[in-house]
Amino acid sequence: MSNSAAYEWTYVDLEAERRRELRAQLAQETARSRNLRGQARSLRRAYGTAKVDVRILSVPGSADSAELALALESARSVNARAEAELARAAADVWAPSADKSARQEDKSGRTAPSRPATRPAAPTTAARAGEEHAARARDAAVTQAEALLSRDGASCEPEDLPVFARRLTALRQARTADEARTLFHDLGVLVHKSTQRQRDTARRTAVRARLLDRLEDASPEDRDHLSAAITEAPDPTHLEREVDLAVARAETARHRATVADTVMDALRERGYAVGDDFADLLTDEGSVVVPLGTAAGGADTETAASGNYGVRVALTPDRPGLNTVLVARTGAPAEADQQVQRWFCEDQLPGIEDAVRRQGVELARTATLPPGVRPTAVLPDGSWPDAESSPGQTAQDADETATADTSGTSDTSGTTTSPKPRPKKKRKPPRSGGYGQGQWRER
Repeated sequence: MSNSAAYEWTYVDLEAERRRELRAQLAQETARSRNLRGQARSLRRAYGTAKVDVRILSVPGSADSAELALALESARSVNARAEAELARAAADVWAPSADKSARQEDKSGRTAPSRPATRPAAPTTAARAGEEHAARARDAAVTQAEALLSRDGASCEPEDLPVFARRLTALRQARTADEARTLFHDLGVLVHKSTQRQRDTARRTAVRARLLDRLEDASPEDRDHLSAAITEAPDPTHLEREVDLAVARAETARHRATVADTVMDALRERGYAVGDDFADLLTDEGSVVVPLGTAAGGADTETAASGNYGVRVALTPDRPGLNTVLVARTGAPAEADQQVQRWFCEDQLPGIEDAVRRQGVELARTATLPPGVRPTAVLPDGSWPDAESSPGQTAQDADETATADTSGTSDTSGTTTSPKPRPKKKRKPPRSGGYGQGQWRER
């Protein structure tokens, strides 16, 4: 154990994490809906197909995870139904039409041969064989082309559909087997490239929508800067890490207040002289000194209970870091000081850590200083909280209070009151409420 320790804290708000995940998925489904709507309009405009309705769902920003889950399920159902209708519409567009041009149906449903044409001269055997071979190759190529377009036509870029129609018409009129095979091969290449472009466009659109939605959890500065970059980038995939870092910074800043409240409760639970403004000061100033208070009552040395010792708690401003270190107002004999350090690291730190973890903030030790390695750090003159200042304060606040004309009183528990207490600042709560709703994540 240690008379000072550094930690990396982890706080996970399960409701906020769930909402974020559902919002990202819903943003991608919304982008998919817009893409399907565009394809349906293009297909209808070019070929007069039946209207395919693609509803685009939206949810209020205050929606909880249950509402988001229902919206996501509905959006997926809408998109699946729209994709099926688009596939049927495309199949109707590219359906085989050779029989329609060869024969007509009368109103009773019976087929009637088309009007006979002037009988051409009888071809030679070789010519007839060549024509039959070309016809078989052409029919096979047309069948494959129609099947290809029926399957992939709805997944192509809408502006390519008229090109495919012209290629299919040319294929149906091919005069030789080589011409039919060449036209089919070219059509297959065009369809493949078109579907790939459409797939890439859909992917980039989904990534862009997801990143812009995720940026809602970043700070205003990062949000303004990154949203412009995401919107302007041809492919915003390379900005994913930068967005994750921006959100992590903002989450750390938001959760620092929760961690400060949790540490305050843990110290109070063990009898430390914690003032009402401890959490505000720790969040805003980053460092607070807290006298031992009644926590020293269980120590086996009078030195600990002398009022000479306290704990300096610090929150790292730009990352999830927490530090605790035993401090003293004045120096003490080496043997007595080592006893206090041992008592603090063996009796106090484990209890403080457990109390913090019980309230949903996980602590992982990153550095320690064993007791007795060096004397307890002595704070500069005027930095120690006393009866003239509110306990649990920064060194700067202690200096300012020491020079002020105030008369404070101290109660039996070591906490101090002041005629003019520092007003407590109002902090915004974490996005989903207090720390009671969060859970800690196993590392």
